[in-house]
Amino acid sequence: MEKEGLQAVVDNPNQPFYKEETLGGKPYFTAVYPDVAVSQACVTCHNEHKDSPRTDFELNEVMGGVVIRIPL
Repeated sequence: MEKEGLQAVVDNPNQPFYKEETLGGKPYFTAVYPDVAVSQACVTCHNEHKDSPRTDFELNEVMGGVVIRIPL
């Protein structure tokens, strides 16, 4: 579900992704919100981080996502 949600916010950064899922036999409401590079400091930090999967992020680009799970 996380991969699906992250791809959804990359494809449409103006719309959060919502879905219900079951983990460990328990139902959850899950939301993924885009993590957008809102300043040059964000871009620089992500591009220079040793564990970053990319080094070419740009300002206002989705760099990842914030995942929130609420038990139902």
